[in-house]
Amino acid sequence: MHRWVVASVVCVEFFVLVGFASAEMESPNFQIRWDTISQGGSDTSASVSYQLRDTVSSVSGMESTSASYQLPGGYRQGVFDPVITFELFAQDTSSERPATARAGTSVTTDPTGLAVGDFVAVVQDVGASQVAAVGQITSVGAGTITLDALAGGAPVIDGTNDVVYLLEGTGADMGELTSSGVTTALVGFNVSTDVDGGYVVQVFEDDDLRTADEAIADVTDGNVTAGAEEYGARSSDTTLTDSTFDTADTAFTANPQEVASESGTRFEDRHFVTLKAAISEETPDGAYGQTLSFIVSGNF
Repeated sequence: MHRWVVASVVCVEFFVLVGFASAEMESPNFQIRWDTISQGGSDTSASVSYQLRDTVSSVSGMESTSASYQLPGGYRQGVFDPVITFELFAQDTSSERPATARAGTSVTTDPTGLAVGDFVAVVQDVGASQVAAVGQITSVGAGTITLDALAGGAPVIDGTNDVVYLLEGTGADMGELTSSGVTTALVGFNVSTDVDGGYVVQVFEDDDLRTADEAIADVTDGNVTAGAEEYGARSSDTTLTDSTFDTADTAFTANPQEVASESGTRFEDRHFVTLKAAISEETPDGAYGQTLSFIVSGNF
């Protein structure tokens, strides 16, 4: 008997940024976020390779503090506000097309509907043990696309069950689930931050993957397995310390859990989570769905 079990996930994003920094000089590998020039110059000094926001004064811009206040003194002392940008993109399952070869960041595939600037996922052996990587298209050729980088994995593409997906929007349609296999979908994120301590990405769910009356069981044994009703995810970041998403298929919860973490300033830094779902012969038919919320915050 044909089963009718479909699943979709809506992903939302937001970031939390808390921190303050003022005039500072650092070493090693020097960093000057603001400087004071005693004589001459202008408010902004620049060339083709640098721009320096400076202070023209005989008195350096100093800082006075107590337990209850902080006063940046001098003429227009600089205040540096750390910034995080966060982009979220979900797998467009309908955009699937075969991948037949990969040489470095060049992938042989049908480029129809793809354009420079699009994010894509390159997936080896779609299924429970798939190997995937994400990148942004830098050029489109006749039967090929070239990416700026491959983040998350090193898929070996030989044309057997290997595919390319467009990553866009915030909805991951997992399509029809079957008891004979594990259905997957990727949710990727692109982070840039000039926070010295780096950043962390966390995720939480609104509720289980569900219909109005039924829910797909959370994975509990570390692996979503064909034929067993299970749902969870795994992160492309293999260095997590505050969750098991790096080493095991892990269930989402209502409490935020870490799915990516990096130290230091990062630009165009990419990771993804792979959603995994399987059903048994007893799983009730229906359209299952949930909302996942992703949070990025700086490490101060």
